[in-house]
Amino acid sequence: MALTMVHLLAADRWAKGHPEYGQDPGFFYGVISPDAIHIRDGNDKSHKNEIHLNNWGVPHPEDVIAYWQAHHAPFDIGYGVHVLTDAQWVPRYRERLPEILLPSGLLNTDIYYNDTFVTDFRLYAAMPRLEELLSLIEGADTPADHPLLNEYEFSQWRKVTLEAYRGKCPFDRPVRFIDEKYVLDFVEDSVAMIDDTFARFARQSDFT
Repeated sequence: MALTMVHLLAADRWAKGHPEYGQDPGFFYGVISPDAIHIRDGNDKSHKNEIHLNNWGVPHPEDVIAYWQAHHAPFDIGYGVHVLTDAQWVPRYRERLPEILLPSGLLNTDIYYNDTFVTDFRLYAAMPRLEELLSLIEGADTPADHPLLNEYEFSQWRKVTLEAYRGKCPFDRPVRFIDEKYVLDFVEDSVAMIDDTFARFARQSDFT
């Protein structure tokens, strides 16, 4: 999965074309919130695809459209943007970075987690906008009636996320593959699928 700063950068980039979300605390809170499943399940990933609307690693934009048709507050739009970002993240590194895979085809997690965490923390340190977004999220209201996750899980995940990025990166080895350029290129390319999915939702739902 993409880490938090990738999600925030992708959402912020998408919001440039949808300025009604560009300073909305609820939208950006939604952008980090599908990963609140870790508060419930820890490292168990058996429910992650369900919580990610069947988009954890494989795109299923029609499931995001269905979710948005039932739930379309700014928080929910952000939630959908998160899962559409994850849907593109895994296929891209599997296609473009075969060096990060083991001979079995499984992910080399030793390389991957070092690369993604170090790069995420570097982006956060280098881009003041990311702290602005965390501050927006910090002041956002937590939804009490979400269909997949509960109020405690959302608020606790927010707390964990804010504390993590305002602290020290847990990894410190040199980055090998997933560096800042890789992430920024991904962010730019990720917008097309998000835009297309949102446009389809808006047409089907007469959403404005």
